[in-house]
Amino acid sequence: MNLHDKIRRLRQEKSWTQAELGERISVHQKQISSYERGVTVPSTDILMKIAEAFDVTLDYLAFDKNSANNGKLQIQDRELLRRFETIDTFPEQYRDLAKEILDLLVLKHNFQEFAKASA
Repeated sequence: MNLHDKIRRLRQEKSWTQAELGERISVHQKQISSYERGVTVPSTDILMKIAEAFDVTLDYLAFDKNSANNGKLQIQDRELLRRFETIDTFPEQYRDLAKEILDLLVLKHNFQEFAKASA
């Protein structure tokens, strides 16, 4: 499914008019119509706003990938989600540090899984 079809489908799933989506992402209804008809392609900034409005990933919107969860963000652990939301409000240098720490944790986990599989 291409970008303009995804935008239209997601908007319809929310039962929003083009004007309502436009208000949420700060663009005119005519621009939403243009996106949905495939006449124009949203800028990266607008794509990010659209993804946020629909609670989907930018990957899902921008690329023709069919994922099992339709691009919807799904974090089951609500305590973890709250911590991510808090970190998201931090200054960039602290968010970058959090990402590095998470990368190390993922690397450690992957190494342990590899070690188990190799044993």
